[in-house]
Amino acid sequence: MKNRTRKLVGLVAALSVVGSGLTLANPASAVTNLTIWADKGTLDTIKSRVQKWDTDNAAYTVTIVERDFGTVREVLKTAVPKGQGPDILAGAAHDWIGNLVAANVLLPIDANLPANFKDDFVPGALQAMKFNGKYYGVPGWTENIAILRNVKKAPKPLKSVNDIKDGELGINYDATNSDPYHLYPFQTMFSAPVFKTYTSGANKGDWTDTVGMGGTNGAKFAKWLAAKGTKFFGPPSNAKILCDFLNPTKTTTVKGKKVTTGAIKYWVTGAWNINAIEAGAGGCKTGLKVGTGYSIDPLPTGPTGTKAQQFLGIRGYLMVASGPNNVTNVPGAVELMRFMSSEATQFSLYDNYNKTPANKAALDRAKVNPVIKGFANAANTVPMPNSPAMAAAWTIWGKAQTRIIQGKEKKPDVAWANMVKALQAAIDKVK
Repeated sequence: MKNRTRKLVGLVAALSVVGSGLTLANPASAVTNLTIWADKGTLDTIKSRVQKWDTDNAAYTVTIVERDFGTVREVLKTAVPKGQGPDILAGAAHDWIGNLVAANVLLPIDANLPANFKDDFVPGALQAMKFNGKYYGVPGWTENIAILRNVKKAPKPLKSVNDIKDGELGINYDATNSDPYHLYPFQTMFSAPVFKTYTSGANKGDWTDTVGMGGTNGAKFAKWLAAKGTKFFGPPSNAKILCDFLNPTKTTTVKGKKVTTGAIKYWVTGAWNINAIEAGAGGCKTGLKVGTGYSIDPLPTGPTGTKAQQFLGIRGYLMVASGPNNVTNVPGAVELMRFMSSEATQFSLYDNYNKTPANKAALDRAKVNPVIKGFANAANTVPMPNSPAMAAAWTIWGKAQTRIIQGKEKKPDVAWANMVKALQAAIDKVK
C-alpha cells in the first residue's frame, strides 16, 4: 500500500518526514512516540489538530500515516502481531470494533476515561464505542438517516408511514441482498429490534447476542413487507431516486402507456447525498436547497403509531494493540484521543468536512447549518451493532427481506422466523 505525505506549513514544533508518515516532532530530549493511521478524507484537519496537541505536549512525538480505509482492517490484522501497527486509528467506524477485538487488534481504555466522559456526547455516541462491556475508543462524528422531503411535492411533513403512497418513497435497496440498514426504521415501527438489550447492570442498554426481531412483532413486520412489496419499496437505482426526487411530478405516455415521472416525494437517506441533491448529478441539474426545495424530517411513525428508530453510526478514534511500547503509550494516546473528541476538534471537522459532531457543545454550534440541524433533530437512534457476527448477519437478514418484498415467500412470517433462526445460529457460531 502506498502511503502519501503532505507538507504542513507553519508548524510550531519541528517537522520531519519519517518513512511514509508525517512526524510532528517536539524538541524534547526524551519523548514518547505515538503513531496515528488516518483516512485521507479527514487528513488535513486531523493533522492540524494533532499539531496543536503535539505543540502543547512536549513529551510526545506524533507520526501521522495516511491509510486506505477500504483495506485498513485487514492491514491491521497483519501489522499488529509484528508490532508494526499504530497507536491510534483515526476515523474508524464503530461497527468495526467487535471484529477487531476478536482479532486482538484493540486495547480497552476504560481506566483512562473519566466517569462523566459520556456526558460530553450525544446519546449513544460513547456507548457505540463499547464492546463486551469495555470501551475501545472515543467518538468523533455521527451519521444517521432521515426522511428528505421535496417540499413542492409534499408541503407538509409525514406523520405516519400510512400516508406514503406507492411510488412516492425513494429507498435504494439491493435486488439480491436488500438493505437492512435503510429498512431498519420500518422494522422498528413494529417493535422488532435487531437484538435484545441488557436491562440492568453495567451493560444496561447495550446489545446482547440474542436476536430480538423474531416472535409476533417480527411476523407482523414480515407480513407488512410482503403487502407493500416492490410497488412501495422499488427498488429503483440511486440515480433514478435522485432524478425523481429533484424533478416535478408529471405524467407522460410511453409506448401507449401512462407513466409517472418525478413521482418520488420522500427519500430515506443520509447527509452523504446532500451534495448530489443541491448540485444535481447524473444529468439531473435541477438542484434543490434545504428549507426551500427540500426538508430534512424525522421518520414517520408506524402503522399503529410506534415511533421509528434509525441506526446511529459513529466514526471515531480507536486504541490499537500495537506499536513498540503500546501499553506504556496508552495514557498519552488516550489523552490525544480525548483531545480529538473535544468540542474544538469536532467543530473543526464540521467546519472543514461537514461532519456532524458527536460532541454536544460542537453540535450546538454546528446547528447554524440547516443540514446538520435537520439530521440532528431527526435523530431517534440506537447504535448500530458492532458484533463480529454482523458481517454474516447483514447478508442473512437482507436476503430474507428481499425475497419477502419481491413476493417470493408465500408465508412471509415463516420465512422471517427461519431467517431469525439462521441468524442466531450464525451469531452463536462466532461467539
